[in-house]
Amino acid sequence: MTRDPLSLSIDGLKLGQKFWALISFLCLLAYLVISIYPFLWMISSALKDNREVLTNTSLIPKEIHWEILVDVWNRLDFWQYFLNSLMISVPIVIGTVIIYSLAGYGFSVTKFWGKEFLYVFFMGLIVVPTIVVLVPLVQELRAFGLIGRDASKFATYVGLIIPAINGGGPWAIFLFRSYFDSLPRDLRDAARIDGCTEWGVYARIYLPLAIPAIATVGITNFISSWNAYVFPSVVINNPDWYTLPLQLRFLDMQTVVQWNVRMAGSLITVLPVIIAFIFLQRYYIRGLTAAAVK
Repeated sequence: MTRDPLSLSIDGLKLGQKFWALISFLCLLAYLVISIYPFLWMISSALKDNREVLTNTSLIPKEIHWEILVDVWNRLDFWQYFLNSLMISVPIVIGTVIIYSLAGYGFSVTKFWGKEFLYVFFMGLIVVPTIVVLVPLVQELRAFGLIGRDASKFATYVGLIIPAINGGGPWAIFLFRSYFDSLPRDLRDAARIDGCTEWGVYARIYLPLAIPAIATVGITNFISSWNAYVFPSVVINNPDWYTLPLQLRFLDMQTVVQWNVRMAGSLITVLPVIIAFIFLQRYYIRGLTAAAVK
């Protein structure tokens, strides 16, 4: 019994779809392995002695050395520099969320002259590398007395926080506007009819509904500020004010590089970021999805 051409074409189409689905899966699997291998190597190296790091290519240590992590934890003086990093990263996240959720709400909901031009202008700033404005930024902060030999710890941290909040603006505005665009306009209209002010609509309705966008913006800015190295190394001039990434430089000052010590310090430094992402990952993914699909 012969099959009609339509059935054959449908079967061929399904076979082609399965083939490309398999190719996509294999490509994603290869990308996953390439992406996660350096992290696994860092964990493995942190648990080996330095000789084994250089000679044993396996990710499984022949002998696990927990004392390396304990020793590095103590030498790193973790809690002091953890608090320093926290005093910088948390205000950056809070400031970015508050300022740019308001901006995203304005670009999404309200109407004013030049709105689209300003939005495109802010989006254009995404392609401007931070390193390009580093020298004039440092000169400006020094002119305001926020950095320098005579600046206090509070002033120096303010000099770190304000530019970081400004730098995260375009991406945060894009995410918040995209998320607010996905919400029904009937919510705002009903609230306005009931006598709610524009501020009340934002604070009582839109902002509580924007938890996924807040989590996405918060995690993104927390990671970037926590891992920042170049700008803090230029601005901070007192070793007691260093953040964890800066303090890592002093872990291994020997002639022969102690890779196990460096990897143990790196593992300890990234632990807060990993913990934060684990607890907020579902909101993070929802926020990215809302920004990608309207």
